[in-house]
Amino acid sequence: MIDISRHKKLISGLNLKNIKILVAGAGGLGSTVLNNLVRLGFENIIIYDPKMIDPPDLNRQILYNQEDLYQNKAFTALKKLKKINPNCNIKAIDKALSSHFNEKVDIAFDCMDNIEGRLVLEKICKKLQIPMIHGAVQEFSGQVTVIVPGITTSLLDIYEGFDIPKTPQVFPPTVLVTASIQVSEAIKILKDDFKNALINKILFFNLLYNDFEILQLI
Repeated sequence: MIDISRHKKLISGLNLKNIKILVAGAGGLGSTVLNNLVRLGFENIIIYDPKMIDPPDLNRQILYNQEDLYQNKAFTALKKLKKINPNCNIKAIDKALSSHFNEKVDIAFDCMDNIEGRLVLEKICKKLQIPMIHGAVQEFSGQVTVIVPGITTSLLDIYEGFDIPKTPQVFPPTVLVTASIQVSEAIKILKDDFKNALINKILFFNLLYNDFEILQLI
């Protein structure tokens, strides 16, 4: 069991063992989100990722190393997370997330790298009436927002008109910062701290210029 005594007061009010989390994508964002979640003390996690670990992934996907190359990301993440906290109840699925997903979860993380998958996750969150923590990266820039069905603007509206690169270049620290902010936002949402969360707001940052900006969406 992981010792959370050094941060327990900072997340007081959360019964971590009763919270179930869906993480869609176990790559750069996903592996950092998962790492943070388990070290915070969350135990019930479902991971979806159909992809294998390739050599270029190792520069930013912090759960993996050379021994993990060409293995499925979801299954490998499960093994690594169990080493951090053996009490974790983690379910790994080596398939793309489907709109048929119907398990009871409390919150979902968008850690994918394509808009099609993100929109599938948004539909699932709308169906289940749960919040989604969106994160995306490109080069030195990252963005984070919280999508709550019936309360916030949709992800489709946010992305309308944007030209999204198929294989964007990514500065590795950008991934770590974005994923960490995603987890921080999830803690706020789970504690019902909507006042301080990115509700109908989106955070943009650029590490090259040290620019951080929050824009109102509606």
